[in-house]
Amino acid sequence: MTSSSMSRRRRFDVVGFARPLPPSCGLERGVLGDDDVAGPRGGDDDDDDDGDDVIVGEGGSFDRFALIVADDDLVGRDPSTSSRDGRRSHRRPPPTTPPTPPPPPPSLSPPPYPPPARLSRAHRSMMAKSSSMRRQRFVTGRYPLYVSVLRNPTNRFLGLAESRIYLNGTSIDRSLASYETFHWLDRDERRELHGEYEFLSLELLAEIRVRRPGYVNVLPGGGAGSSLLPSPGGQSSSGGGGGGVGGGIGRSWKRRRDEEDATRRARTAKTTTTTTTNDDARGTSRGERLWVTGFSLTNRRGEIHTLDVGTGVMSSANDRTTGAIGWPNGVTSIPRRLYAYDRAVDDRDDDRGGLDDALLIADGFLVPGKDKGGLYVVRNPGNGAYEWMDCLTGTTNLQGSPINVGESGDWFYHKATWMDLTGDGRLSILAARAKVGLRNNADSEGGKSFGKGQLVWLECPKPHSFVNGSGTPLDVDGTVFDPFNSRNTPWKLRVLDEGPDVMFSVADLDPSDDTIEILASQFFLKKVTLHSLKIGPNPKVVFSRTIDDRCGAAFSSVLADLDGLATSKQGTNPHGGPGQPGGTTGTVIDSGSTVVSLKDGDSFSHLLVTSHECSFVEGGSDADAKSNQDYATETPSDYGSPATTANQSKTDGGSLFAYRIPAGRGAWKSKPWPRSVVATGFKVEGHLSNMINPGAPGFCYTFFPTREGGVGKDKKWHRPLIGLSGDCAESAYILRPVEGGGISSPNGVDDGVDRSTKYSLMCEIKCQSTVGSLAIGYDDLYSADQQSGYAKIYVPCYEQDKVLVFSMGSGEDENFQLTDDGW
Repeated sequence: MTSSSMSRRRRFDVVGFARPLPPSCGLERGVLGDDDVAGPRGGDDDDDDDGDDVIVGEGGSFDRFALIVADDDLVGRDPSTSSRDGRRSHRRPPPTTPPTPPPPPPSLSPPPYPPPARLSRAHRSMMAKSSSMRRQRFVTGRYPLYVSVLRNPTNRFLGLAESRIYLNGTSIDRSLASYETFHWLDRDERRELHGEYEFLSLELLAEIRVRRPGYVNVLPGGGAGSSLLPSPGGQSSSGGGGGGVGGGIGRSWKRRRDEEDATRRARTAKTTTTTTTNDDARGTSRGERLWVTGFSLTNRRGEIHTLDVGTGVMSSANDRTTGAIGWPNGVTSIPRRLYAYDRAVDDRDDDRGGLDDALLIADGFLVPGKDKGGLYVVRNPGNGAYEWMDCLTGTTNLQGSPINVGESGDWFYHKATWMDLTGDGRLSILAARAKVGLRNNADSEGGKSFGKGQLVWLECPKPHSFVNGSGTPLDVDGTVFDPFNSRNTPWKLRVLDEGPDVMFSVADLDPSDDTIEILASQFFLKKVTLHSLKIGPNPKVVFSRTIDDRCGAAFSSVLADLDGLATSKQGTNPHGGPGQPGGTTGTVIDSGSTVVSLKDGDSFSHLLVTSHECSFVEGGSDADAKSNQDYATETPSDYGSPATTANQSKTDGGSLFAYRIPAGRGAWKSKPWPRSVVATGFKVEGHLSNMINPGAPGFCYTFFPTREGGVGKDKKWHRPLIGLSGDCAESAYILRPVEGGGISSPNGVDDGVDRSTKYSLMCEIKCQSTVGSLAIGYDDLYSADQQSGYAKIYVPCYEQDKVLVFSMGSGEDENFQLTDDGW
């Protein structure tokens, strides 16, 4: 790899496990440089004498690194000599080394200590879990935990992380919720607690250093960024680099482990290249990839970074892309084939379900200077000079910046999704856009709104012709048709309806007709609406209605199966659904969430909506998110106002609402959608950084603790967890279903209470910075110690320039032997 390409790629700065190193390791004395702790930051050469080269023994874990470094200090051996199996020591001596004093007489010499690197695996594991290197793990139970992630300058010099966890204001070492404290209980006591409270464990696994992280999303590794798959020796398979900082995989302080992993992955990829088409569609061929987008009020450039979860390699978009996309919001995968083919075509050519090495990025925000956004396609993202960007919503200049043509350049976008709207197999784009106007618009309460929104679709251009047999699309000159080529952009844009401005989801509430339903949250007009869109050569909205006009500034909206009865049989619910036993419910087309807990064709029971209200914390106290155990759920009082309540004061500040689909065929058109308050009381922290459009909470998500979700043997989790990004509340929240919830009556409501919406607070992670979104993945993060198959929660901390990674677990070690009764 050349020096220029190395400067564009780096190993992400994993600072987590946050376990302190022993004082004898020498870090507090400045023996090791920053590169030794957080990985290399530039193209440093191994043969210099700056004292910042580290070579680790086999395995190269955080624990062994700490032990091996401490070994030289404990034993007192000369650090300049070869020590372990002929490998060079971890630290170089300073240029001038004082003479070594003569050794003491043999009778006074201390007994030799065996080097920790030569201990058995069992003893090394025991030493790794000693009090001096304790992992920051804790268990959740019946009562909520308030997890504070605080900076600890002292810990910066004693360990691999700056952050330290406090549980309910108590140090994790002294908390009863500590994982180690929990395991002091005997086996019977732990079994009783697990059976009664459905214990889960959480651990601060890592911190990823990245500038101004706002949105995080986990996408399949077989799509965008797939050309960045590492090859042997730590080089990029593409030969380019996309990162804005230096270093490479071969320069890591875990060099030996990295090279072995890279060689193994490259060998696996080479042998499976011809058989991974269908795997790419499921995102299983190359694991998961984390995408992080960021923005700044003072810098016109955006931030677009990606992390290979399995290898720890981080790359960034090139300057041309970040210069054009100044406020990147959500990112979406792009299908490899945008056109349907006749079924007579050979199946080997029909890889419609695969993903392309490209991203669809929504850009823009309402702040001045950032309000002229668009939809961009970025090919080969993170791949240096091979990366290319096209704008689908307007014209750009030579530098890639949008050129405003009339009113078309004044809109910004948050969400876009791929969908066949014309019925001919072409995948067009359905999107919501917004703008801030000089003239105020009337909102749902008769007041004035300073913005407006539109539901739009961008038509995918038609090829000139198709090749007989293969179905390859051709352009007029006989070349392969490229819908993203400059000659075919911008795409033709049409307005479908007024109102939707931020987020939306798509469902089919009546499979017998030729329409699909868009459920949208309207931030500016403060309501939740439904739009029935007829599919055809000229798609149009044929029916619309307001679901709720008293919800406040609606922000996030996702489809959810809070009943725990989802099935992939096109909405047929074997348990009866929310309407009638054995009846038919709506099916998911696009859940609206970046966390995939419901797939295309699954049924759903509720629509989750966050009310992004601005209610400041009084007296500097912390915001409390109250669950609906404290606030009774709401039921409609009359037809004219489907979501009104007898007492609107049941909500306090920002809230999370759940709307149940009305029972009966076609009832979604005319009957009220019962609304329940899942959680409320989200307050904005009064900081200077929260003065621009403050509000809380942000996005909501449903997910399961394990990759298998509710279909595995663990029947306890047939109902999902709910994740919430606090946004200006500066926290992340995890809600758990309350025992005894779920559907029990024909219409899903008992005595005015929707039991499926009964959730309680599992934990609040207080980050002391804006949390704009969350991401959930299930792949193991690099080589960190973690329980495989459990959720990894990525929490961006905007002002602190880092992403926290929390790992879930069962509450027991993986090697814990189960008995016939589950223990």
